[in-house]
Amino acid sequence: MVTVERRNRKGPILTPSSLPCLGDLPTINITEGCCHGCTYCYTRGYTNYPGESRVVLFENTPELVRAELARKRKRPRRVYFSPSSDAFQPLPEVERVTYDTMAVLLGAGIEVAFLTKGVVGRQFIELFARTPSLVFAQIGITTLNTGLWQTFEPGAAPPSGRLAAIDDLIGAGVTTKGRLDPLIPEITDTDENLEPLLAQLKRRNIGKIAASYLFLRPAFTKRVLVQLSTCAKLTFSANSWNWQALAEGVGNGQMMGTEERRQRFAHLRELARIFHRAT
Repeated sequence: MVTVERRNRKGPILTPSSLPCLGDLPTINITEGCCHGCTYCYTRGYTNYPGESRVVLFENTPELVRAELARKRKRPRRVYFSPSSDAFQPLPEVERVTYDTMAVLLGAGIEVAFLTKGVVGRQFIELFARTPSLVFAQIGITTLNTGLWQTFEPGAAPPSGRLAAIDDLIGAGVTTKGRLDPLIPEITDTDENLEPLLAQLKRRNIGKIAASYLFLRPAFTKRVLVQLSTCAKLTFSANSWNWQALAEGVGNGQMMGTEERRQRFAHLRELARIFHRAT
């Protein structure tokens, strides 16, 4: 059971993310914490992480966004949801605040971008269909395997639900991409796992995908390694992988060595080319 704690956010809201990959793009987190419970989620190492099965909802987010837009001389072109929590969690309170916040931005002519592993409800599809050119969606999906989904992303939408979200978003005219994030060596980056997934994305005319590999931080390393050791057909220990420290030692994190990642990404690109050429 998930406990939702309601709070009012204070201070500016349309502020740039501290994540280098998002640059100067304003970002909004509807919550702290996330009921998807992905075991590899890097936010488990954040000081403001509320803990397991607990979500802090900033219910005044739509009002703050509306007020801040009214004050700004220069409005942002695009706002990204949500770098530290999923905006499409299966909690009615979260869905309501997400919907109202996105409606304010789209109504002001501001682009909305998001990455989700959740269900995108009908009310959102209808909202996006009004101004599809302003919406940019990424659906996070790394496997069609039910066992792997339930092991690593127990509270997120099932793979079938994410494929349905792609169908609905594309049907509404929304620019939609697949995001294979995070891939896990020898588990979700195998041909056996990737080929049926790429085939499903190809069927939906997804022309672009993004991908990244698992990285570890002390807050969740032990839990992830235990789960990795229980995966079917696992014939190696993740402790023996060629790990290297994250750039500048961020969060005492580790990621796979550069050369190994380069080789694995090259193989993924080749698989993607094969499916892209397939008729």
